Amino acid sequence: MNSSNDRWVIVSGAGGALGSVITDHYANLGHQVLALDRHFDPARPIIKKITARTLDLLLEQEVRQTLADALKGAGISLLVNAVGLICNEPVLTMRGAKFTTHSIATWRQAIDANLTAPFVVATEVAALMARRGGGAIVNFSSIASEGNAGQAAYSAAKAGIEGLTRAMAAELGPLDVRVNAVALGFIDVATTKAAVAEAKLQQYAAQTPLGRLGHTDDVIGAIEFLAANRFVNGVTVKVDGGIRL
Repeated sequence: MNSSNDRWVIVSGAGGALGSVITDHYANLGHQVLALDRHFDPARPIIKKITARTLDLLLEQEVRQTLADALKGAGISLLVNAVGLICNEPVLTMRGAKFTTHSIATWRQAIDANLTAPFVVATEVAALMARRGGGAIVNFSSIASEGNAGQAAYSAAKAGIEGLTRAMAAELGPLDVRVNAVALGFIDVATTKAAVAEAKLQQYAAQTPLGRLGHTDDVIGAIEFLAANRFVNGVTVKVDGGIRL
């Protein structure tokens, strides 16, 4: 994707460990980048070319207004829809002699963060892309989309993302808006380390045929491929080193 001053890159979840790396990557390539999230680390410097906006990505009117105010009619090359939240909770947990069931509050939080917020951002951005010369959307899924024990809500949300990606790709392709996804394995970033114990991460690295966790460059490479290839639409690319849970 060539640098352009009048077609923006948008990153949702840009305040997160992976989203911030992606945001900086495209800004360093010379793109104007609109970074969207609920929260940004105040200690993190915002480099030139990045416009950061704090908002609730579940609120479509707030997303719509933020896009209008920041872009001021400019076109959009790419949306990297990286908003999400790793969620671990079993369907049933034994507490003493009784089973405790999965919290509905946790379920809603996982679905909101990993499916509803990406849907809101993708639909609002797609509407602008369709009016302003097309563009590419890359959603974030996970290898948990195939169903991972202990991650019922997260798995359901990520499976939903892959279905949403295929549906949007079929609908928006005639408008020159391509929609694809990356299904991430275990990536070596702070959020992964916060959600998975170090010993378990080392076990997953050993299970991976490549013998390591993923790097942020591995993720960026997949995004760049999906952004650049104009005949790839409606696919989910696994970026997982070949691991199978």
